[in-house]
Amino acid sequence: MRKAFTLVEILVVLVVIGILIGLILPNTLRAIRQAQIRECASNIRSINSALQLCFSETRDWNRCNNIAALVPNYLEVAPACPFNIGYTVQQTANQWEVNALTHMDFWPNFTNHPFAQ
Repeated sequence: MRKAFTLVEILVVLVVIGILIGLILPNTLRAIRQAQIRECASNIRSINSALQLCFSETRDWNRCNNIAALVPNYLEVAPACPFNIGYTVQQTANQWEVNALTHMDFWPNFTNHPFAQ
């Protein structure tokens, strides 16, 4: 008598593998997305810190108003956005900072937050 798998056994194994993939894949994709968000937020904080450091040393926002001016002295390399969106520096009330809303629309806006007043 030959030993072999029946069609039912193979189908059961395929269904179990499909269920496992269905359970694991969404969690994996969510973890990847969260890692990208954290990397982008870290890059934005690094660029903003470099902008502040540049201004504190030069006292001239015009010498610190783009990422290219920060790379040789204040950043090792220009950070790359995981969402393939270039970081842009914009002028706010009295300083320059990265436009975070172009990267993450849920970036916290603390100017309207009750604790910021």
